[in-house]
Amino acid sequence: MTLSRVFARGLLVAVLFGSFAVGTAGGDTPAADLVYRRVEIPGAGSAHELEIDLLSAELRVLDSRDYKKPAMTAREFALATGAAAVINGPFFDVDGSPMGLLVVDSKQRQKLRRADWGVFYLDGAGAHIVHTRDYGGGGGIKQAFQVGPRLVVDGEPLGLKPQSARRTALCTKSSGKVIALVAGTSVGASDLAAYFVASGCKDALNLDGGPSSQLFVRSGGLEVEEEGGTGVPIALGVFPKRPAERRKSDGAGCL
Repeated sequence: MTLSRVFARGLLVAVLFGSFAVGTAGGDTPAADLVYRRVEIPGAGSAHELEIDLLSAELRVLDSRDYKKPAMTAREFALATGAAAVINGPFFDVDGSPMGLLVVDSKQRQKLRRADWGVFYLDGAGAHIVHTRDYGGGGGIKQAFQVGPRLVVDGEPLGLKPQSARRTALCTKSSGKVIALVAGTSVGASDLAAYFVASGCKDALNLDGGPSSQLFVRSGGLEVEEEGGTGVPIALGVFPKRPAERRKSDGAGCL
């Protein structure tokens, strides 16, 4: 059984890492590091959406083995790491090991799997989603994992099987922002792909779903949780950057 809990007013909440502003979906909302929304996917119902600005926030792959546990919930990951938000990550095997590439804090923990999947990775240029065969690796990779299928490629939806399930997905935008979406009710992959295209996503990738799909957000007075049916070994956390890191990301102070 899953449970969705939201402690906030309004339809759109902008999280400022320590405070939050509340407005309506059609109103003016202050610029934020992390924006949380409840969104409607046509023909599929509502879902949780996070919009992440990588100029002022960072994404980190989280591994439960670093906390001496085979698996953890999104809430447990957030409490252990201080993340402002956590979603579940990629597929994992019966023994809890990730089923594909895994890079945590610039260190590769699992090698690339030769599969018709995608790779989500972060380097100095931002966030990227590519096909397995197009992933070059290299020393500049900060975080990465492999999962599939891809939903959107270069702004176009892929042909996908008409299957519905609880889903977690990521998309990258030309603006450099990342969208994370968690649907606690069944959503078709093609419906999700169409939603991402309509939202201006350049590339999108399906993460592990079903009972693994989960989200936890806690910042300032906002707490949102979409519980999964099980803990997961790998998750993705959102963290605020320190002021010096923000200036570096903006290019301020560079000669």
